[in-house]
Amino acid sequence: MKLLKFGLRFWIALTSVFSFMVGWVMIAHSPKPVQSSTASSSVSAPPTLTPLQPLNFNSNNSQSSPFIVQSPSNIAQAPIFKTGGS
Repeated sequence: MKLLKFGLRFWIALTSVFSFMVGWVMIAHSPKPVQSSTASSSVSAPPTLTPLQPLNFNSNNSQSSPFIVQSPSNIAQAPIFKTGGS
């Protein structure tokens, strides 16, 4: 049993190191990004965005906000969460 355990650990370690080295080599030999010297001269300023229209609240309304939160009054108060453990 000890031999099987040692063999499994050795196999996992060997494949991990091999995978890491293969990945490192693949990344090292990947194509590098191209730095273009003409791209910097053709870059223009980004367009500006127009400002949004302000929200106009109706002053005749008793509510000062258009967002109304209504809570149902017929739902009983939920009990506080309690665990049954010691």
